[in-house]
Amino acid sequence: MKLPKNNRIFIALFFCGIIIPTAILAILSFRNVQNELLLTEKNFEDSQTAFLKQTVQTIQNEQREVLKESKNASQFLYEQPQKLLEFGNAASFKKVPGVSAIFLFNENHLVFPSVSITDDATQSSAPITVPGRIEKELLRGEISGRGPEKIEYARSAVLMRSPFISKQDNILNVLGLLRLHYKKKAYNEVLQIIDFLEQHPEFHGYLQNDLIESLHFLKFEIFVEEKKHEKAENYCLALFSDFLEGRSLQDIGKAKFFFDNALSQILSFEDLSQEKRDAFWNLRENLNRQLEHAEIFTQHREFLERFAQDQYSSKDGIFYKRDAQTLFFRMAYPWLSGDQVVIGMIDADAYRDRICKRLAEVSREWKHLIFTITDNRDSTISGKVPKSDAEISRQIDLGEGLGWSLTLYKRNSQEIYSEARHKMFLLSGLVAFSLLTVLLGSFFILKSISQERKLIMMKTNFLSSVSHELKTPLTSIKMFAEMISNGRVQKIEKCQEYTKLIVKESSRLENLIAAILNYTRMESGKQVFHWEKMDLSECVAKVYESILDQADNRGITMTKELNAGAFIMGDFTALYSLVQSLIENAIKYTNPPGKVHVKVAEENGKIVFSVADTGIGIASSEQKNIFNDFYRVGDEMTRSTKGSGLGLAIVKRVAEAHKASISVQSHPGKGSTFIVRLKKAE
Repeated sequence: MKLPKNNRIFIALFFCGIIIPTAILAILSFRNVQNELLLTEKNFEDSQTAFLKQTVQTIQNEQREVLKESKNASQFLYEQPQKLLEFGNAASFKKVPGVSAIFLFNENHLVFPSVSITDDATQSSAPITVPGRIEKELLRGEISGRGPEKIEYARSAVLMRSPFISKQDNILNVLGLLRLHYKKKAYNEVLQIIDFLEQHPEFHGYLQNDLIESLHFLKFEIFVEEKKHEKAENYCLALFSDFLEGRSLQDIGKAKFFFDNALSQILSFEDLSQEKRDAFWNLRENLNRQLEHAEIFTQHREFLERFAQDQYSSKDGIFYKRDAQTLFFRMAYPWLSGDQVVIGMIDADAYRDRICKRLAEVSREWKHLIFTITDNRDSTISGKVPKSDAEISRQIDLGEGLGWSLTLYKRNSQEIYSEARHKMFLLSGLVAFSLLTVLLGSFFILKSISQERKLIMMKTNFLSSVSHELKTPLTSIKMFAEMISNGRVQKIEKCQEYTKLIVKESSRLENLIAAILNYTRMESGKQVFHWEKMDLSECVAKVYESILDQADNRGITMTKELNAGAFIMGDFTALYSLVQSLIENAIKYTNPPGKVHVKVAEENGKIVFSVADTGIGIASSEQKNIFNDFYRVGDEMTRSTKGSGLGLAIVKRVAEAHKASISVQSHPGKGSTFIVRLKKAE
């Protein structure tokens, strides 16, 4: 039988559109696999180039981000108050990670920090005060603790004779009286002495700077101890104003200690209003920032003043320069307007951590590359140190002013070969798998087409057989009916005989139509079964009795072995059809004189129904197909016996509906045995 035209077109398109292109692609793919080693080397070089570019871009972007943040932070510094007692209302400064200090210049004048800075050498140190004979005697008595009243009386007497005593001994005596009054908690007398010393600055030259700061702090502590909070606040502000407007740089560290402690105590006052608390908090933060920047400025003063005034090209407006090991950057036009200049001091550790954090994000994408980033002291900042025999591929400097260098290393040839070989195996496997998938798909498609051809042939044979099967009984019925109706048969015996033949052919036609209807209902899932507990032996016995005449007419000997009590749950009509189909097939395919044996028995908890014949048998190659729809065994049998190809298909569906198994044992020329095993009813 020829394939339909559309199938031939499909096969042609399949081969031209899938098989041939797949074969060509497979050949080209295998050729490309052979070049994988060269491709691996080229990809590695491209990866290094891309990594290099991305690393440089990342560092530049992060440096620009630092500069941008520094520029924004400098706007707050420009808003610092010019009047120092207005510091409490100053804007909050935003620190820049990686920058430890920012200095502002405008027209070559320092704007921030705005602390008054002098280089007055006369204030850089104070003379050492040496006690005289009288002061030494008083100190010994004071230290020994003998007669504090006598010591106080003696010091008062010395104070009365101040015109006749040296200035040094006089000051030391006054300090001694201060100590005695403080021990007795005579705070008023202590405050009077401190006021006296503060009102006579000419005496300060004989005191150590540490002692002056101690007197200030002592006075502040007395105000706090006596809970004179307002006086403590005002005194602190007065000292603050005096310091910022007149102190030299040498006192900044000590002043920072004093003011930080004093302002912290003021902030702990419970009776401090919220408005004042906010003001003093802001004051402390701004003061600390001012003093910290002022301390840094003193360390690099000459460099910073020179760096601010140096003339550079204004193309970029960003310049980097080192003062010893400290890195600074300068921002000017076009980043800033006019004559404004911002100089930032890099916090080396924080700056490096900030950039390394960004580099870590980049390096995660390039784990297969070997690289190191080192500083100017050859310390590794990022990456890992390769083996000693590693060969350098590229080396460049990173980031202006950083002093870092990026070194890329070549990969070991053995590693490249191993990776290339791995890819070759992988690609070869993928190509082979794709080719195998296409071939298997082609095989199954062709097999499907072949099955379609067989199905078409079986349907054609079925239609031919059914047409013949329907036509034969109809022809007989029509002929005998016409003979009777036309009065050609006069004898009553003949009428009875012809009537029996009409009934017989009608039953045959009815059975054939019933088989087709049963198959159609089962195929569509519309078959309804009536489940009941029944004795299979009784059902088989009824079929056996009804079919004896067929066996006798063909000269076939029928025997049975039916064990009573073979109860199962099933549909009587469906099982009757199953039994009838198997026995009729046995009779149909057994040549006389032959035998057919029908048996119902119980085996291993199952009810077993079997039909054995001595017929022509079934070849083993045909046995797997006999239960398929429309299938009939061989052309030779099809010509010699009538049938539709639906009998065993219906038998299989009935068995499956009853959750039973059906099998066949057969050898050509020796007969066949069909066995159905059903579950025994409880």
